[in-house]
Amino acid sequence: MSRPPHDLSRMRKIVHLVEGSANPRSAKTSRGVLMYSPHESMGLIDSTNVGKTAHQLFGCGGDIPTFSSIGDFHRHGIEPDTMVVGVTPVGGRLPESMRRHVLEALEAGIDVWSGMHLFLSDDHEFRVAAEQGEASIWDVRKPPEDLPVGQGHMVESKSYSLLMVGTDCALGKMTAGLEVQRAAQKSGMTAEFVATGQTGMMITGWGHPIDAIPGDFMTGCVEKDCLKVDGRCDLIVVEGQGSLIHPGYSAVTYGLLHGAMPDGMIMCHQPTRTRISNREHVKIPKMSVLAELYLHTQLHLKPSKFVGVCLNTYGMDEQDALDAVKAAEDDMQVPATDPCRFGCERLIESVRQHRSVVGK
Repeated sequence: MSRPPHDLSRMRKIVHLVEGSANPRSAKTSRGVLMYSPHESMGLIDSTNVGKTAHQLFGCGGDIPTFSSIGDFHRHGIEPDTMVVGVTPVGGRLPESMRRHVLEALEAGIDVWSGMHLFLSDDHEFRVAAEQGEASIWDVRKPPEDLPVGQGHMVESKSYSLLMVGTDCALGKMTAGLEVQRAAQKSGMTAEFVATGQTGMMITGWGHPIDAIPGDFMTGCVEKDCLKVDGRCDLIVVEGQGSLIHPGYSAVTYGLLHGAMPDGMIMCHQPTRTRISNREHVKIPKMSVLAELYLHTQLHLKPSKFVGVCLNTYGMDEQDALDAVKAAEDDMQVPATDPCRFGCERLIESVRQHRSVVGK
């Protein structure tokens, strides 16, 4: 399943490199791994937050500690075997404040996983350190060599294909998809999660980094991964990326739509956002208006339907969050929720009903 070139089958003991960026927005890769990875997280590296726990910094991860270096973990008898570079800085370059930590890890025989656009394995100093320490580097965003062109085969999918789409980038489409997968499995359905970004791939161990795939092959890579699990489960949950109205990332969204050929979609939105992140001249329309654009995009390939809304109500009080859920339902005329706050049961029932309509 598009596996990376080293073994992810054994359970890992992970330390997260989040130097100076230990917060949910800046280190969303680490937060995702802390919340959903089957591997064990041992702690964080951030010299500016020594003594704080993961829960204090991210709201998840429990009481695992924060230290200033790999050496500090060893001195406390904690022996990680994998370092996750938990941030994806603007420009894709590893900050100098993190470089020494990566070198220290590799020299100590600790594998390093990075989701940056610039690859650590292209750095001579890191390659030498990895060789000397007998460690590996997984550049998650490095595309494989065997890139397929999309053929549209998911038009006739056996499993129900569910794509997470959104009003903007970086608002929780991966989190929503993983929560939907968990809830579906809990309800008795079999469900697979198709990762399309670096954090999802670190969690599941497979997928394609769609925003790093050349344009001609984005659709084919999504299709290939969906076909890997098609017919082997009731539900395929495809991780969303970007937004159709995002000036920078809309091409990735189109690739996902045409590769996954979704039977159903879930709209993801953060109620506190009114404009596209870092593109303040682009106003976010009503969800129902944007939903029509998504549906029209798919209409001539494989008609789809919105079956729910997932809201990210982080930072909102309880009543405001409930009001936002009600407003979303009134606008979209489908069940809405914040999956982390209020659960997914009504969304799963909506999926189940539409599955019966399309005969899957």
